[in-house]
Amino acid sequence: MRPGGSNAVAVESTGRSDEFGRGILLADGHRERIVALLDEVRAALADVTLPTADQLFDVPTARAALDHSWTRVFAAATSAVGHGGVAANSAGLVALLGEIKQVDELLTAENLRSRDAAFGRVREALSTLRGCDSTATLVEQAAAAVCIAGFDRAILSRIENSAWITENVCVVRDQKWGEEILEIGRTNPQTLDGSIVETEMVRRKVGIVVHDVQGRPAVNRPIADASLSRSYTAVPLMTEGAVVGFVHADRYYQQRDVDGFDRQLLTLFAEGLGQALGRTTMLDRLSAIQVGFDHVAGALASAKSDRVRLGAAAPRSMGSMSVSFRGRAAHSGHDDRFPTGGEGTNLTRREIEVLRLMASGDTNGRIARRLVISEGTVKSHVKHILRKLGAANRAEAVSRWLGMEHDRPGRDG
Repeated sequence: MRPGGSNAVAVESTGRSDEFGRGILLADGHRERIVALLDEVRAALADVTLPTADQLFDVPTARAALDHSWTRVFAAATSAVGHGGVAANSAGLVALLGEIKQVDELLTAENLRSRDAAFGRVREALSTLRGCDSTATLVEQAAAAVCIAGFDRAILSRIENSAWITENVCVVRDQKWGEEILEIGRTNPQTLDGSIVETEMVRRKVGIVVHDVQGRPAVNRPIADASLSRSYTAVPLMTEGAVVGFVHADRYYQQRDVDGFDRQLLTLFAEGLGQALGRTTMLDRLSAIQVGFDHVAGALASAKSDRVRLGAAAPRSMGSMSVSFRGRAAHSGHDDRFPTGGEGTNLTRREIEVLRLMASGDTNGRIARRLVISEGTVKSHVKHILRKLGAANRAEAVSRWLGMEHDRPGRDG
């Protein structure tokens, strides 16, 4: 990453960002009417500076043409009246001013309809996340939801110990390209130390718009090079008032720069995503607690009756679990009640490590990050654990292992 100092932020909120209706294409009927109106103005004033039909492609270019026409026609009408001009000519210029005003109002209504439709797409995108019952599922679907909101490409990232780490990427027309960007992002985590513009999002908790990405020094260069992005908007992902990640998006296939309205849309989406993340985090915690209770029940059911005595083995196991629940966020995720080897089973040491993290309620994705292995490898380990322990699911596997631990010689004397 090239040094760049965040005090010289490569983020733009220039006039481009607030252009009226930027990127909104003209309806054919409106386009024809504007072209005809410009022809009338050109004929009345002999103005060769007005844009031609092929230069009118969206609302901003049409508005600029109307503004120019209004200024020239108004000046001509004022001059004609002031110098005793022909009444018919003055009346014609005033009529042109009235028509310019009507077309301008049409464009305003078109822009408002387009914006309302954009907000509707954000609502539709967020609705696809309602069924996510875990953080892992939410992360898997969130980037695609950004594209449902109208963007062409999206990146979802997390922040961990001041490191920006890519979690998921969606490229609407090229899944393989998305996978390549994801791999580059994961293998090149960026430190949020002020050398890249994303640092500002953590400090100020506001979104950014970045233009001329390929020429900027203070961007995530590996991702910029891999994505060929020209401009992007990014917003912080927040839960409980803290920035926990980023959401990036652009309009690559639409072949236009993003603007301030795009940032507003993405901010709205991120707010909804943050609420969904808070919900799935709570569900994950509840699931971990349920797994803990399942562990206790499984241990008690599988322990030999002569080894489970009131006031001896059972209270000790339950007390140990209660401490584990309270201290789960503080420890590394390993449960010291598990043996360090595969004694009595054919589990490998790595499978036992995975089993320990399963006991803490960690998802496959989180286990993969903690052990620095791929999620596919974690799934393979879980499959082997279930088969070796003869368990139907993760909770049963951990319960059976606890039962074996109770039965192991030297545990209770």
